[in-house]
Amino acid sequence: MPRYIEITEEEAWAIDLTVRHTHAEAGAVVGQELLLKAMYVILEFEERRGTPVAPLALPVALTEEECWTLDHQVRCDLTINNKNVGRGLLLKVFRALTGFASERDAGAGVAQLADLALRLRELDGGPGAAGADGEDGSRDANDSPWRDASGDVPGGDAPPPLAPRGK
Repeated sequence: MPRYIEITEEEAWAIDLTVRHTHAEAGAVVGQELLLKAMYVILEFEERRGTPVAPLALPVALTEEECWTLDHQVRCDLTINNKNVGRGLLLKVFRALTGFASERDAGAGVAQLADLALRLRELDGGPGAAGADGEDGSRDANDSPWRDASGDVPGGDAPPPLAPRGK
């Protein structure tokens, strides 16, 4: 799902300048779609120039790959028309990239939470856990799901720390 950022005319020209001279990889021109988006925005600014509704910025939908292309191509000290636009454009790109990463982490977190909930139910003697409860369904007050093989509860009656997840 693309992310929208609003870019100024100078930022659109910065994209045009930095992405224009990209190379071909695997038969595809890297950044071609991104360059077309910048061209569209530049033309839109040109058509609206001098009108009462001339915008200061226009929205552009960027994919994660396009954001990484901009991150790679745009320098923070890039100047267009005597204005430093590199830093501002990169900050917008960084926000989009961290949004993409947060989405992925949230999706992974949901999967990990579901897995954790299943493991907790098994440890807690939930449905399907054999022998965890007494015959009447009650639990011993000293019975903690966190006990190790020796019967000790490491760190008190708290869950063990979670291992870091891989990327």
